[in-house]
Amino acid sequence: MNITKKPVLIGVSAIALLLAGGVAVTSFTTSPKPVTANAGDGHDHGEGEEHGEEGGAIHMDAATIARSKITLVEAGPAPVSRDIRVMGTVVADADRMVHVTLRVSGIVTEVHKRLGEQVQPGDVLLVLDSRDLADAKAEFLSALRQNALAATTLSREEGLWRKQVSAEQDYLTARAAAETAAITLAATRQRLTVLGLSPAEIAGLDKQPFSLGRLEVRSPIAGRVIGREAVRGELLAAEKEVFSVADLSSVWVELPVYAADLPAVKEGQPVSLTGQGGRNVEGRVIATGATLDPQTGAARVVAALDNKDGVWRPGDFGSGTIQAGGEVADIAVPSSALQMLNGETVVFVRNTEGFEPRVVEVGRRNSRVAEITFGLFPGEQVATGNTFLLKAEASRGEAAHSHAH
Repeated sequence: MNITKKPVLIGVSAIALLLAGGVAVTSFTTSPKPVTANAGDGHDHGEGEEHGEEGGAIHMDAATIARSKITLVEAGPAPVSRDIRVMGTVVADADRMVHVTLRVSGIVTEVHKRLGEQVQPGDVLLVLDSRDLADAKAEFLSALRQNALAATTLSREEGLWRKQVSAEQDYLTARAAAETAAITLAATRQRLTVLGLSPAEIAGLDKQPFSLGRLEVRSPIAGRVIGREAVRGELLAAEKEVFSVADLSSVWVELPVYAADLPAVKEGQPVSLTGQGGRNVEGRVIATGATLDPQTGAARVVAALDNKDGVWRPGDFGSGTIQAGGEVADIAVPSSALQMLNGETVVFVRNTEGFEPRVVEVGRRNSRVAEITFGLFPGEQVATGNTFLLKAEASRGEAAHSHAH
């Protein structure tokens, strides 16, 4: 089969041929749709004449095209982005993770959550028995009572002073004592807050008969326990990290990008990642590294990935591409439309008989889109999806043609 390159200019006869095809046009900028049996080639083929090859054309009617799941797209303008190959490690989203740290020393008496367990805000992670906390609670209760007594004394002295029964100095002394007691109470309440007690727990201290040293350490967010450093009976010091909780509905992936590619990477660019088992996910760049690692010469680029199905876990590895920005090509087709035939790159163009293999020259390309610099006109329809069937048909016709000669 002799495959020739088409000239850049299109003649009147070619336009007439395109119009005569009678095939509904699917724009390349939209999702390609399978050709229906009614979007035919204008010829009534018998059931035994669905396809064949003669004179460079692949004879195939609309019904066969539909059964073969071959789709048509219209060649036209499309952005051709640059794909930057990357490999990365999945980590927890730092904006959706907390490290639960003790604010007071004590002995672990209860552990309520295990690694991997889901928690809700306010769930108790562990219970601590702390002498320091008991002292702080006792100081608060003492300040609470002193404040109540000082307030009562102030009220009595003010009444007596206004009735001129007692001296003004007694009233002023009582007022100063009441103000001091209120300040002390506020300070002891603030200390309990810093040590991890909630306002409700503080308010109920003088009403509920439980150990003053008991501290319930709670989760501040909903998520999954991804770290635990607490064992029952263990004596833990203040500032000890005991639990890590992360909301894994969204995760990050850290992608080292080398200095040569870094200028092309911008926040908001799409990222495609494939993990173990062929898992695929789409994300967006949210941060680009401001410094380079002196050992690797790469910067840390971070992308956010949707993980509502929980497939990705911190520590997973993945490889993929960052779709860096690119200019719009005047004529572009899906990369899946390209095939190699007789050592040349071809696309299969729809015509009245079926398809013709057309030699093209390819400019910029990535895994999704290819720019056509010669051999194709805007608006022409090309096959995409299962184009290897057309390649096999064209190769069979070529072999038969060579054998006949």
